[in-house]
Amino acid sequence: MSIKFLYDRQKTAITYGEQKISYADVIKYVNFYSDFLDIEKDDRSALMMENRPESIFSFFSIWAKKGIAISLDAGYTVDQLAYVLGDSEPKYLFVSNKTKEVAEAANSKLNNAIKIINVDELQMPADYKIKQEEFSNDSNEDVAVLVYTSGTTGNPKGVMITYENIETNMAGVRAVDLVNENDVILAMLPYHHIMPLCFTLILPMYLGVPIVLLTEISSASLLKTLQENRVTVIVGVPRVWEMLDKAIMTKINQSSVAKFMFKLASKTNSMSIRKMLFSKVHKQFGGHIRLMVSGGAKIDKNILEDFRTMGFRAIQGYGMTETAPIIAFNVPGRERSDSVGEVIPNVEVKIADDGEVLVKGKNVMKGYYKNEAATKEAFDAEGWFHTGDLGKMDGKYLIIIGRKKEMIVLPNGKNIDPNDIEAEIMKNTDLIKEIAVTEYNEQLVAIIYPDFEKLQAQQIVNIKDAIKWEVIDKYNVTAPNYKKIHDIKIIKQELPKTRLGKIRRFMLKDLLEDKVEAPEKKVEKKIVEVPSEIKEKYDIINKYITERYNKDIDLDSHIELDLGFDSLDIVEFMNFLNSTFDIEIVEQDFVDHKTISDIIKLVEEKSGITSEKAVEKVDKNENLKKIIDSDSDVKLPPSAKYAKVLKFLFSPLFKFYFRYKCSGKENLGEGAGIIVGNHQSYLDAFMLNNAFTYEELSNNYYIATALHFKSNTMKYLARNGNIILVDANRNLKNTLQAAAKVLKSGKKLLIFPEGARTRDGQLQEFKKTFAILAQELNVPIYPFVLKGAYEAFPYNKKFPKRHDISVQFLEKIDPQNKTVEELVEETKDKIAKNYY
Repeated sequence: MSIKFLYDRQKTAITYGEQKISYADVIKYVNFYSDFLDIEKDDRSALMMENRPESIFSFFSIWAKKGIAISLDAGYTVDQLAYVLGDSEPKYLFVSNKTKEVAEAANSKLNNAIKIINVDELQMPADYKIKQEEFSNDSNEDVAVLVYTSGTTGNPKGVMITYENIETNMAGVRAVDLVNENDVILAMLPYHHIMPLCFTLILPMYLGVPIVLLTEISSASLLKTLQENRVTVIVGVPRVWEMLDKAIMTKINQSSVAKFMFKLASKTNSMSIRKMLFSKVHKQFGGHIRLMVSGGAKIDKNILEDFRTMGFRAIQGYGMTETAPIIAFNVPGRERSDSVGEVIPNVEVKIADDGEVLVKGKNVMKGYYKNEAATKEAFDAEGWFHTGDLGKMDGKYLIIIGRKKEMIVLPNGKNIDPNDIEAEIMKNTDLIKEIAVTEYNEQLVAIIYPDFEKLQAQQIVNIKDAIKWEVIDKYNVTAPNYKKIHDIKIIKQELPKTRLGKIRRFMLKDLLEDKVEAPEKKVEKKIVEVPSEIKEKYDIINKYITERYNKDIDLDSHIELDLGFDSLDIVEFMNFLNSTFDIEIVEQDFVDHKTISDIIKLVEEKSGITSEKAVEKVDKNENLKKIIDSDSDVKLPPSAKYAKVLKFLFSPLFKFYFRYKCSGKENLGEGAGIIVGNHQSYLDAFMLNNAFTYEELSNNYYIATALHFKSNTMKYLARNGNIILVDANRNLKNTLQAAAKVLKSGKKLLIFPEGARTRDGQLQEFKKTFAILAQELNVPIYPFVLKGAYEAFPYNKKFPKRHDISVQFLEKIDPQNKTVEELVEETKDKIAKNYY
């Protein structure tokens, strides 16, 4: 049995920008390209180029000569390509101008054993005569393509796909009329991957479905192509659908009318009504979309539901390179969002005892090329192919739980699919472009590539703090304990991924330990010579950072992501720059100036000082002390009247409902001091207030995050409650000066150094601001311990319950002859010993 894969259907086969290429034209070019191939049956030849008509001509010209086609990733580096070419040993390699240089460099490593054909240098004669009008294979048992796996777990393997494997997939699609000759299919994914190769090239050419190729990968090009062509079917990976869904849902959530329409649409099962309600969205997609297909990786079911609510028929399928690729897919009209669908005809699926999905059927590969050991490992004694995925059957529907190798097994035995956590975090923020969750030192860690443009637009100075509290913390509050993220690492470049967006998870540990570069294409870091015109300023800044932080810098060093600056470090650095170069920059300037190069440009714009004076100043290295010691005109809150009112109102509640107790107050001395303790709940400040007399409250000042005092009413209460507001992105310098002013006036400052309420009842990291103030102004630290408030009023509860609460003041800590780090450690240890 054979497949007639190409013949003249007397209509357009390919649309590429303004080009309309007929089946007759395709046949002509396939004949012409095949003239350059001197190969025998089963000889291998490859192509490596972007999706374009010439990639289609190249592919079918290899089949026309009965060869085995190898479609390679156009994004390969020289070493990656050399490995694959060395493994597959093709006789020919079709390339374009864009890939020629890499191909030639890789070929030189193989002693130029491969003949390279550049399609951009081929010119078909106007009078060219074709030799063959139709093309078929000899036998379905023959190997048709050699597809290299994406290498998410190591070096790629060559998968031998037969014509029978491909035909089984096409038969499954035909059986339910998933795609037919009346459709127009969009090809936007690269042909080196089995899914787009089969379903946006081989399948449409076989069924007579016109193909529309994107001329460039961008959202603008996508929408333009959809609107100019009657595209009815789009095949994409989850990353594409996630991006589109987030963009659409963001706009919907910004309009009360659109939100109402979305809610209304979700309550009806009529796709025509849904489509009518969201006709504007359909018009943006060209107005003809019949089917949206997601494959290549697991997709969040909520994304599919969103598109369906808007009247799109969105389905997902499941498969692998080794199954050519379909194992199961959802049939339109009986689809389920939580399932990858029904198993296709002539394919069997069973679930192993450990939950792994096993497959047997005519779609399963012949084996791995020149890798008998890997082939034997993939199949068991009964001939079942082990997919490496965990799943379960629910009637006739297959549900995929996660990738077996990607599952994180914690010390407590819990199994976690990192994809689920990543999807949950991503759907609630626009500050993150990419995220990967992994296990490191027996804890869950998130590696995050932020959306730097969004951070800049929101005027965020401290990236890590913003993402930690505004994104990760919000996820952690609702997540089960075993799924909580314990730490984050912010990176400057994209995560290591395959071309279809799958994370190369085997590289994450090295990424955490800074052993590898994040980007897919590792480029050797060039040592950039500092231009002479900025070298003086660079040397001054380099001297400061080297002496202060013992870190090397270059012009591209990011002060937060490379040098690890926190908000306090940025303020100190800012003050150094101001005093050294006699300029006036503020914290907000660091929103747009994060690298050493950008900071020097900022200094250049405002500086008029000589380097000689600057070198003299840099040696002093007392920048925080200068801020604290400076005579600032910063204004303190004028009164504590609302603190007194709230004490009066809440005293009975604390006494009778919470059975409040206070002890150790005799440890508080007269005059200036910093009162420091653990932060348990919204009750904490009121608990402390209850410990002091009305007269004492007049001399007590709190430092609190501005996040909780956004409204005018709350700001008014802060001003009249002796509360100094701190915003790490805007006024940290002013906050330090206000705090210093309180202490210089002989009054007391109350600080919760954790910066936020505990989420689990445990002590969190202590920030060092209080210790710096104590050391620089030589004022005592008075630790206190709060108990019971977390149990009475946990973080995610709206109302407190009855529970005993108490505050205990501990013996003071004298700052003399102690470093900032020692003061932080001693304070936290003393609180911990009395807390646990």
